[in-house]
Amino acid sequence: MELMGQSSIAGGTGVCLPPARPVRWSLARKVSLALVSILFSTLLVTAFFAYYKFESVYSAQVQSRYSFVVFTIKKRVEDSLNLGFALRQLRQVQEIIEREKSRDAQILAVEVYDYRGEVLFDTDRGAIGTRVSEPLAEAIRSGMQQSFSVVDEDNLIVGLPLVNNLGKVEGGVVLRYPIAYVEKGVSGLLSQLLKSIAIALLAASAVAVIGLYALFGGVGRKLGSMEKAMGDVLSVGGLAVPDAGGDSFEERFAEFVGKTRETIDHVKDATDEVGRLDRLM
Repeated sequence: MELMGQSSIAGGTGVCLPPARPVRWSLARKVSLALVSILFSTLLVTAFFAYYKFESVYSAQVQSRYSFVVFTIKKRVEDSLNLGFALRQLRQVQEIIEREKSRDAQILAVEVYDYRGEVLFDTDRGAIGTRVSEPLAEAIRSGMQQSFSVVDEDNLIVGLPLVNNLGKVEGGVVLRYPIAYVEKGVSGLLSQLLKSIAIALLAASAVAVIGLYALFGGVGRKLGSMEKAMGDVLSVGGLAVPDAGGDSFEERFAEFVGKTRETIDHVKDATDEVGRLDRLM
């Protein structure tokens, strides 16, 4: 888009319009910024849900693993109960729970308590004779014969009731492990997610920017040329002439610029006439 001559309607004086503001961002840059922002937001939301989904699954897997340990202890204790022994009399239980604790450093304690909530056997022998918390006691008093879990300060607890062959709940066995163990496993995923997001964002952004510049580079230059031509016509006069080989849009744009210039000149002439008549009155 080129500028030819000065408008004869302007009378050589032109219209005092502010100069056109330079374009700081090209079309390709603006679209690239918008696309990169959308990509970043999408990856961030995806990572957010993936993190909490993994946290849930990981916590469930850890709990399932320790529930199996508790189940193993439960079956061995119940086998002895079915022989007619009272829970308090099963002295081998202390050896069983200590052996299971020694196999996993993450196990903080294993406890066996009776129906009243009194601790009969504990890997921490100093706790024998004490009473478990009310949520643990209530878990077996309710008659529930399924696994249960409780959060106790910084520890997670999984447990199972001990049931004799008559279906009577005799007590419960619980295993404690630290919340930090789960948090440590999940935090490793967070760093990996952040690295993956950064790599994916950089790769996608590079591809997007290159593609957008290839697609919109010519359009941006054409729009810049049209904007410059319009600014020149409106500020100093003249005619906007489409480049050789220009399409019909450029021709219509040139006509629009010309008509806009004529309108401005007519408005200026009308304003001057109104001012002249106002002075005569």
